[in-house]
Amino acid sequence: MKKILAVLLFASQSAFAFLPAPGLWQSGTIDGQGFSAGAYDETLRTFTSTFANATGGSCLACAYKAPAKNGNAGGDMKIVFTSREAGTIFFQGGSRQITHLNFGYGGGNTGYFYGEWQFSFNIHGLVNSQWIVFPGTTFTGSDGTVYAVGFEDSRSGTTVLASYLPSIDEYLMLIDDGTGFQFTYEFKGDQQRMIGLGWIEPSGVLATGTGSSAAGNRILTQSELANPAGAVFEPDATKFGSLDAIVRSRASDQ
Repeated sequence: MKKILAVLLFASQSAFAFLPAPGLWQSGTIDGQGFSAGAYDETLRTFTSTFANATGGSCLACAYKAPAKNGNAGGDMKIVFTSREAGTIFFQGGSRQITHLNFGYGGGNTGYFYGEWQFSFNIHGLVNSQWIVFPGTTFTGSDGTVYAVGFEDSRSGTTVLASYLPSIDEYLMLIDDGTGFQFTYEFKGDQQRMIGLGWIEPSGVLATGTGSSAAGNRILTQSELANPAGAVFEPDATKFGSLDAIVRSRASDQ
């Protein structure tokens, strides 16, 4: 069986450019075949290359033995990414759909939140930043939406719900800061970074208008949290229902 690992390097010069999710990709139908994608330097949604075919190299526990290269027998290959987590690979003799492999993140796309993130947005030149911990607990909304439940790091009285909403293909997060204000974030993204818009409104008010530029970056994975089994600052569960209602209203407006 042939085992193929292609390393793809990408990057963006624009904060809102569409890029494939970093990490492992798979076809889902071919055993032992996979791809690794990363983001660097240039905006790129299509990868094209010519692959060589080599045989007779050394095994992992053996002394080095140079493989025998058979020209460019691997042929030309092109990958076109149609979204952050889907694409098509074209090769000699056919094509195949590929998808981003959700490796190590339980709970589907919503599980990407588990761990600790830094979120920030720019309001007329003033940058607001929040560090949010998602220990792995969840809340199921009235329509079946599963939310990652979190709280603001080292700050009591904060309540956070976040989820991936396939109906609008966005990640939506609401933060009640416990002092009468509510932060709304809408993102496109993956398990490492998110880009989108942010709003700040009085608690219970649906965000409106164009919002401000916002971003999110992972700080810690769930396993790296100091207290992954239980939050030191427990979110207020009595607010889950009202936050869920705002999420559904916001999604229906898209």
